[in-house]
Amino acid sequence: MVFKTLLVAYDGSEFSQEALRTAIANAPLWDATLHAIYVVNPRYYASTIVDPQIGVVEPRSEHWIGMLEREAEEMLAEAAEIAKDAGVEMIPHMVIGDPRDEILETAKEIGADLIILGSEGKGRTKRFLLGSVSTSVVTESPIATLIIHAPRKE
Repeated sequence: MVFKTLLVAYDGSEFSQEALRTAIANAPLWDATLHAIYVVNPRYYASTIVDPQIGVVEPRSEHWIGMLEREAEEMLAEAAEIAKDAGVEMIPHMVIGDPRDEILETAKEIGADLIILGSEGKGRTKRFLLGSVSTSVVTESPIATLIIHAPRKE
């Protein structure tokens, strides 16, 4: 099977870096367009955060969301640089919401035929308690989904 539009989820973690490397390595082989998504998930963060310049920031404030968006932009710029260094063009997507939903929605919007995700390989108990973006996407995705596990460090 040849894939023409790839969507890789990227958040800067070791697992997403491995997924990005896999997407970059395979995009030229398939002559595929590479898209990367960073999902800002406001619910993931604690009830308050501290900005070194202004102090405590209440969640869901305009400043707080702006901080998260800047982090997303930095992560996507990092991903684009990694792709560019490998000679691959990447189209970035920054969205706000639940990663489980936003990855699937973006894949639909861009006409992706393969989603690539990194996974830390949580055990069943952690996955049950904390949830797993990769498990949810695989379960709900109408298109091929590739899960990449980063090499475990001994």
